[in-house]
Amino acid sequence: MRIAFSSQPVYSHLVPALLPLAGLAAEAGHEVGVLTSPELTEEVRAFGLTPLVLPNALGPREIFQRPETVERLGIDPSVMADLGRRTIRAEPDYFTRVFAGAIAGDTAEESIEALRSFGPDLLVREAADYPAYYAAEYLDVPHAVLDTGPLGPHGHEDLLTRINEQRERLGLPDVTDPLHPFRYRRLSMVPESFYPEHLRLESAVHYRAPRAAEQRLDPAIAELPGDRPLVLATLGSNAAALHDAGTRGLLDTIVEALGDLRVTGVVALGTGVNPEDWQGTRPDNVYLTSFVQQQLLLPTCDAFITHGGFGGIREALSSGVPMVVLPTFAEQPANADRVEQLGAGKRLDLENVSHDSLRTTVGTVLADSAHRHRARAIAREFLALPPFTEMVTELEKLFGQ
Repeated sequence: MRIAFSSQPVYSHLVPALLPLAGLAAEAGHEVGVLTSPELTEEVRAFGLTPLVLPNALGPREIFQRPETVERLGIDPSVMADLGRRTIRAEPDYFTRVFAGAIAGDTAEESIEALRSFGPDLLVREAADYPAYYAAEYLDVPHAVLDTGPLGPHGHEDLLTRINEQRERLGLPDVTDPLHPFRYRRLSMVPESFYPEHLRLESAVHYRAPRAAEQRLDPAIAELPGDRPLVLATLGSNAAALHDAGTRGLLDTIVEALGDLRVTGVVALGTGVNPEDWQGTRPDNVYLTSFVQQQLLLPTCDAFITHGGFGGIREALSSGVPMVVLPTFAEQPANADRVEQLGAGKRLDLENVSHDSLRTTVGTVLADSAHRHRARAIAREFLALPPFTEMVTELEKLFGQ
């Protein structure tokens, strides 16, 4: 088969799961092309894959950097003014305008031309990539969804409005279900129990997520003392930005709180932030680093402090590690809620984070064995799923000629 893969032009949407799946499809003998922005073409080539470049594709960050684009979408830019200082609960209408609205329609028109040239038998997109859905519908190409954002407002009526606006723009008939983009197949990387009941679909099949790439753990982390609980803290790709927001930012509070607990802490400050330049406190029991091999280290941890991105949540649950979730924006508050509902950790909104509140919350998660037991039970659910490598077999079975 000729299979096209597509994601929002965002590293965390493209690289951790979509490119590994595309790579498996290529290894199975399928011809693969990956729709992406110019900025991410090297990431695609690093997997030995062919980029199908969309010159004008915009991700959420680029959208907010263009006042005329924000105005066109009808978004209030002030919603992001407190990013990193309080938890931003984006309304469903915000999600739908950014990911499925007029800019998505523009990218869909570019995608149509790229796909027409490539001639795919199947398109696989990540969950937030509505431009590829529009393009596949226009070209009558079957499409599957790799669900990298299970708790986005994909079933909301606001989304249906945006979908039908862009379908009309392309001369396509209206649809009546906001989950229409998932109708062929949803490829999930978490057990069904992670989904609230209203988001469980007959089209869903569940797999374990891809394994960590062959890596070697930082020897300095391997040599940290083993007489205390190990707590990992990372804010993902947001870490550097939050560090730059102020000298008494969230990362400083995390470092200080861990310093007051009888733990060994590992805190990732963010790629490009040299620990030698760190201006905050430096407790003896906290190891500071720019980057940590998160998926490799998590199975050895006793707790995980995270911003609540789906990748980190999934990796912690599959490793059986309870969490303290400090959601920042997007679907992260929903992910944090789900962690609490599942009994696998605690949520603390950014506006409620203080030295005392974070120290207490981390201490509670470490002391309450119920969180650990529940996280490990969910990890067993992951182990009962078929491996990620079988996704390609599923696609061949459903869509192969």
